[in-house]
Amino acid sequence: MNNIVFNNKIGNPSSVGYPKLTKDDEENIIAGLFEQLLIFDKVSITTNRVNFALAFLISKLGINTVERLFELDYIKILLWTPVIVSGNGRQKEDGTIDQSVIYGQPPIVAGALGDKDLDPEENINNAIAPFNFHRDRRRIFTRRAAKNYIIPNGMEFSTDSAKVVIDAYENNNLSGLGLPFEKESNQLDFEQRQQLLGLGNKVLETAILSKYGYKSFDNYEHVKICQQNLDNIGKAYNVAEGTSSILNLENLPDLKSLFINEKLKFDDIFTLRHLSNAKYYRKWINGIAEDSNAEEITKEYINQIKGTSKFFNSGGGKFVRNVGMFGVGTALGAALAGPVGAAAGFGLGLLDTFVLDGLLIGKNPSMFVDELKNKIENEE
Repeated sequence: MNNIVFNNKIGNPSSVGYPKLTKDDEENIIAGLFEQLLIFDKVSITTNRVNFALAFLISKLGINTVERLFELDYIKILLWTPVIVSGNGRQKEDGTIDQSVIYGQPPIVAGALGDKDLDPEENINNAIAPFNFHRDRRRIFTRRAAKNYIIPNGMEFSTDSAKVVIDAYENNNLSGLGLPFEKESNQLDFEQRQQLLGLGNKVLETAILSKYGYKSFDNYEHVKICQQNLDNIGKAYNVAEGTSSILNLENLPDLKSLFINEKLKFDDIFTLRHLSNAKYYRKWINGIAEDSNAEEITKEYINQIKGTSKFFNSGGGKFVRNVGMFGVGTALGAALAGPVGAAAGFGLGLLDTFVLDGLLIGKNPSMFVDELKNKIENEE
């Protein structure tokens, strides 16, 4: 199973223009992508119709590096097709806004990008148009990038999300979020409509995350109307915080700091990601982080290094340790995890399975940290 993280931090996917970013903003965006590429299998980057996200990556990393990320299937581009809008009134001749016209109108309305905006090649062209690339270079890049596009059914998502949030308001389910049902939805004032619009976008975001099984750095737990979508959304922040806690334990900065402080270069991604220890670490950290906080992850990391994971106190763990069968290969793993293991009372849980998996292939998560240390030393 691929662990794919949702990255909506390179500009606002719902906006129509280029954002104004400081140098620190730009550095943190690239550092965040660097971290995500090391701890997740893939990164799905949202973009809008003007495609600022792709233009930004090309300007900061270079077209060759971005093309390589596409070719190796490290990144996907998710074109943000759904649209939810709310009217703000009618502009009068003197430039002021007459908000009285919004009453009697639906508080939020669903929409989607037009057909032309849904064409990946057109979207890519919007990103590379400002650059002076040769026509052949543009054509080759466009062909390769277009294969990595994801285009949701925008109208379906936005229509469902708008309906969910309006129904939630009319059933007084938003009172805990400061929007109790005190009037019909079409009588809400401008500020209340903006609040409803914000909630609609949250529902919309969680629906898409759930549809594609993405992990997210945002915590939607406080938005109760998103509950039906939350089960399929992984907690990317647990993975990142757990990794940072582990690196701190090993006297290393977090991954973003390692990049910002030039201890590691962005191109190191292409070396580090392919290491077998890195692949194992990604599988391990994503597997245990779903229901564990940073403290619990760090504790399990220490236990695995010491060989004192709770797995070894189980029936299956004692059997494996006592008979010294760590190196017998995957057949033992299949036996312990399958019917034979169940019959013997081993009953491996998810975390136990990760421990056993590491034992069978002679790995533990600290080996990836050692790889990072070696890379940093070589860079110096």
